[in-house]
Amino acid sequence: MQQLFVFAALVVACVAVAPPSIVRPCKLTDYRCIGHNLRANSVCNPYVYGSVPSEYRMTNVRFDAPFFNASYVDKTLVVRNHNKCFVSEFFFNVQRDTAVLSVDCPHLDLESNRTLIQHNSKREDTEYQYHIRADYPLIRLTTNLRHANRLDLCSAFVFGEVTELPNFFVNPLDNATNNFLSRDLSVMNIYERETFFYRAPMLMRYFVNNYICNFRC
Repeated sequence: MQQLFVFAALVVACVAVAPPSIVRPCKLTDYRCIGHNLRANSVCNPYVYGSVPSEYRMTNVRFDAPFFNASYVDKTLVVRNHNKCFVSEFFFNVQRDTAVLSVDCPHLDLESNRTLIQHNSKREDTEYQYHIRADYPLIRLTTNLRHANRLDLCSAFVFGEVTELPNFFVNPLDNATNNFLSRDLSVMNIYERETFFYRAPMLMRYFVNNYICNFRC
């Protein structure tokens, strides 16, 4: 049975009946229930498409990797298996005035023709071109939606956990790139964490807006 959790109302009620701080109003597989609970505490639209393509393309997606003094532009980014993501956690913390939503994405497959922009002090940027395809065993997305009655996914931070390094293939598109790219993978975990600092919001918003409740972002 679907249970509707109106955040503000329960905060008031807790003075009298002292319910537990953590409330889980829905089964994790019941996206309709989750959507209506988010709608009760925000302005999102719970009437959604109910699907995400198994493969879709995006153009000119930029992200930065400060540890490496580098920026990246995915000129043609192909995203596969986004439709296999699923909700892995959803609850309200009444005391902290927060809803927590996690989405697990197994075997997320990203392929791109990419430009690497290397930044240098007192010098021009240098650019390198390569093709990359990476299969991530599991990406876990988590967001904290704060403030009762005005939850907003569009402005919320999304943490992207790379639970395991991907299986990947890289093809340098010229000799300069081939000579530049490092074969040392000892800091690849840092690179992937920085990468998903930028990718996580995009992935979470697209999934939630299409499957659960449309925040229009």
